[in-house]
Amino acid sequence: MLPDLSFSILETTVYTPSQGVYLLDQHLTRMRESARQLSVLYNVPCFSCANVESEHVHSLISAQIDHCDSNQKYRVRMLLSHTGQLSVQVTPEPSTTSNEPPVLVLDCQPTNTDSVFVRCKTTHRLVYTDAVQRIPAHYVQGTQVLLYNEQGMITEGNIGNVAVSMPDSQTGQLALFTPPVAAGLLPGTMRQHLLDTCQIKEAPITVDQFKLAVHNHWPVMCMNSVRGLYAVTPVVCEDIVIN
Repeated sequence: MLPDLSFSILETTVYTPSQGVYLLDQHLTRMRESARQLSVLYNVPCFSCANVESEHVHSLISAQIDHCDSNQKYRVRMLLSHTGQLSVQVTPEPSTTSNEPPVLVLDCQPTNTDSVFVRCKTTHRLVYTDAVQRIPAHYVQGTQVLLYNEQGMITEGNIGNVAVSMPDSQTGQLALFTPPVAAGLLPGTMRQHLLDTCQIKEAPITVDQFKLAVHNHWPVMCMNSVRGLYAVTPVVCEDIVIN
């Protein structure tokens, strides 16, 4: 059963006065594609993209930031309601206070990732909040969870895409691989940027391959437009279930 249209399409990135809005065109393109998919799914006119333009976004940001610090980074949340209203929330992005990479724990059960709410980023995040609630209570605050689908294939984290180090069949060297969108994951803008610039590669990743990377202490990274590409400490729950 589909949720009612009280949710919004969501895009999140960062803004600095010196560099502007990071990957803005890519985020707006994804917002338009999400609007198209949701309009088809609900079979009603909704999520009009008339205001989803970079000039309009910049004007909404400028209205909230007056004399801003040129060295300050701001988090930008762009929300498109089902009525077509585009709103932008701009807040200072706190500096990272810990030098320790966040923990990324493998979920204890598979997730059905065949959902428009996985392919499209919205404020309806039940798939991800459910996974976060399954993180064992003894893990530190800020621990992230790594999802996998019902076929035992790694998909993504709850706040970003993932890349796992595996041997490259062409070179024999370790390389960072991210799962394909077909596995059931959000087509992240930062993920696509890293693919386009050949910083990561794409390949299916099984749960066993992830566990091997953890066992061998091979690097595992996460990525999104706010944090960029960042290291995590991967952990495997021993009581995972694969259907």
